[in-house]
Amino acid sequence: MIVSTDPLEPAAVAEHRRTGHVGGHDVAYRERGSGPHGVVLVHGIGVSSRYFTPLARELAGAGRVLMPDLPGFGLSPRPQAPLSIAEHARVLGALVAASGLDRPVLVGHSMGTQVVTELAAQQPGLVDRLVLIGAVIEPAARSAARQAWRLVRDARHETFAANRLMVADWLRCGPRWYGATLPTMLEYPLVERLAEVQEPVVLVRGSRDPVTPAGFLHVLAGAARTATISEVPHEGHIAMYRSPGAVAALCRRVPC
Repeated sequence: MIVSTDPLEPAAVAEHRRTGHVGGHDVAYRERGSGPHGVVLVHGIGVSSRYFTPLARELAGAGRVLMPDLPGFGLSPRPQAPLSIAEHARVLGALVAASGLDRPVLVGHSMGTQVVTELAAQQPGLVDRLVLIGAVIEPAARSAARQAWRLVRDARHETFAANRLMVADWLRCGPRWYGATLPTMLEYPLVERLAEVQEPVVLVRGSRDPVTPAGFLHVLAGAARTATISEVPHEGHIAMYRSPGAVAALCRRVPC
């Protein structure tokens, strides 16, 4: 149930900040646009929904866009213990149900790709399709050290504004909470769970993304029932921040 709303920007921009108690947790989220159809954008580990703002602006003209902060991240209160990917998925499913959206497109980035995949596997028929941007984690790099090194390498492919936003969110999250959450992301069997998803999947990476190698997308595509692969030229791991138009077009496209 939605318990509050707070306009963030002028009416012409149509973004609002809302909070709801869903799945046993208080969840803060941002919303743009209107209507029964739309898109849900799910962020990665340590950050918040803020880096989806450029993409949400592109998508809001065609329906509603929800940008939740997962429990313990962004403006959402911190639970007693970090949630597993399956628990995050159940909370996200409760938010989708409470929102009244009819078979939305689920868009996940980084750890968010695991959450949306898990939700689609848990609740077949709930969503229209998945868009996985910068999916993680490649089985050959299933360690904290390797993931940290790849993120460091990625920073040079991101804009100053994107890096500043990410660092600010990581500082808000804090190393202790980040570290406590990391094992559930490292251990999540994305390839196996994606094979359980009935809906079409769009796999997206920036062409310069060291976190999500191109070969990993082909592994995921081989596991999915229906999948397409797209690269966003000249972008790193946060492909949707500097190239929101290109990523929005992929979110709207129906896979063959």
